Amino acid sequence: MEFLKKLALFAILLLILGCAGATKVRDLNANPQKYNGKVVTVKGRVIESYSLPIISFGVARIDDGSGEIWVKPHDRSFFEGEKVTVKGVLKIGMTLGSKSFGYMVVEEPKEKKK
Repeated sequence: MEFLKKLALFAILLLILGCAGATKVRDLNANPQKYNGKVVTVKGRVIESYSLPIISFGVARIDDGSGEIWVKPHDRSFFEGEKVTVKGVLKIGMTLGSKSFGYMVVEEPKEKKK
């Protein structure tokens, strides 16, 4: 019985830690100065996506249920409806052409394993 209690506690702890890694978009939008230039992780569903594969460039707008934010993936493309996780630096005031993206999370390159 004691083993089952410990196992249940461990499972709850894993669930909490798994959810704790992402920053809510509403927090980024409410206080962008706090996060500007800092590494954040956002998770959500892609609701809009633009890419130019020839030059390996793309951006996507994701929704995590608390708000929406633009992300710029590194070396990959996102598709509408896809669930994604992006770890990157929050940049304020991104403008591409005539389209303003407000705040954007620019994904960091994945570290290569040695």
